[in-house]
Amino acid sequence: MDARVVVVSDTRVADGPYGIGHLSALGYQVSQASAAMGRPAIKLRDVIEHRTNTPVGQALRSVPLVGRADIVLCYLEKYAMVPAALKARGVAPYASRPLAMIACWLADDLKRLQVTERRRLARRYRSVDLTMVFSANQIDVLVDSGFEPTAVESIPFSFAPEQHVPAPFSARSSRIAAVGFDRGRDYAMLCDAVSGTDLVVDLFCSAGNITGLELPSDVHFRGAVPYEEYRRVIASAGMAVIPTSVMEYPSGQTVALESAATGACLALTSTPALREYFSPETSILLPAGDPQRWREALQRAMGDPALREALGDAARDDVRQRFTYASMWARVDELFRTRGWA
Repeated sequence: MDARVVVVSDTRVADGPYGIGHLSALGYQVSQASAAMGRPAIKLRDVIEHRTNTPVGQALRSVPLVGRADIVLCYLEKYAMVPAALKARGVAPYASRPLAMIACWLADDLKRLQVTERRRLARRYRSVDLTMVFSANQIDVLVDSGFEPTAVESIPFSFAPEQHVPAPFSARSSRIAAVGFDRGRDYAMLCDAVSGTDLVVDLFCSAGNITGLELPSDVHFRGAVPYEEYRRVIASAGMAVIPTSVMEYPSGQTVALESAATGACLALTSTPALREYFSPETSILLPAGDPQRWREALQRAMGDPALREALGDAARDDVRQRFTYASMWARVDELFRTRGWA
């Protein structure tokens, strides 16, 4: 019999987040509670969530499904808070079900806290049986904060290869694309790096990412664009650059993987997390917060089409082999099965 997995998240399973359809192909029955609620319930939920800063609705609506499930899977970490609290207090049906979560920014949030606060936050997840993170460097942070070493594992972040097909180098422009708006981006440093050069950068991000910045004349703010336009941008850019601060989480990995899948030459901040995905053979890895090094590297690469084509080809082949959604969910399946959950 297929193992039954209940997903607790505000992201609709029907929309295929993180390629979760691959879990069904591996022999799991995946279900999720409906988001439909009456007005009184919505009002009560909103009051509780506002006062506690914790999402409760999805966890409570999932109770009937959890009662028939073999595994509870939460993503992201905030959606594990209520299931973890109920499980820790012995409340059925969560108390008797394996509880797994995919965590995103948790290691970074813990790292910023003082030791006492860090351990207090970690205790909220003490009943989570399996925490999965997108880079192995985060494991030590979680364990140091109080997570059980055997309950934290890394899984590969991945992408949908059919959505990002290889593009010929001859179709690429002479412009640089900087794409993304998560909290790790460092566009101030990028602007310093290209200021006064002949490098042309198209900047695709939210206005909040550049608040207070004076953009150089050749940095063109394009805002956030629809997904289809984003796909065109990364498939036609002369280079894709992802400048970030040093984070525990592999900030920028979505754009990096999807750009690489098309054959784009990448320039990335060399963080411990991103080095699990890219190497000097597949990208240009550069130090955080060093505009001079970035300037030199970008000028060199944009002046050397053969280098960019070679790096793009190497990155394309590597990520399409190692980091597809099928790879990610095969790893999740392995972790579930080694624990006897499936």
